[in-house]
Amino acid sequence: MPQLQKLKTLLLKRKQEIFKQTSHLQLGRKVHEGREIEIIDAAQKEDMMRLADHLIERGIEEIKEINMALERMADGTYGICEICGKRIQLKRLKALPAARLCRECARKFEQVQSLQQHLKDKVIDDDVLDEYRNWLDDDVSPTVGRLSKYKKYLNLKNG
Repeated sequence: MPQLQKLKTLLLKRKQEIFKQTSHLQLGRKVHEGREIEIIDAAQKEDMMRLADHLIERGIEEIKEINMALERMADGTYGICEICGKRIQLKRLKALPAARLCRECARKFEQVQSLQQHLKDKVIDDDVLDEYRNWLDDDVSPTVGRLSKYKKYLNLKNG
């Protein structure tokens, strides 16, 4: 139990860090939005805004993962791989407290993701804008809470 409390503390600290970073990014974004800039600086401003948006989005996703880990702690399923049902090693949980997969399933999952992305990239011509790529296949990038559909790709049994 003391290990679980330590991991919970790690998750809560990380969540607090993300809130601070995200708030800082959002504030900086608002400051830059209101500024009058020269045409030369417009591209740089746009790049910075895009980067800030990406970092904010990534922070929100990480907070969702942390919240899910805290929920799993509360319901007693924390530390159990969502694909194979085996225990996730404590060493892995210490390094990645919000981990949802054991090391082996995570490795296989990444291989499936890489293969899907590779196949998608072959099908889509490079001239197609990135923003349209995601219209073709929502399976390519995993979203929070949707790992069960990957069991068929990994050929794993529960338990």
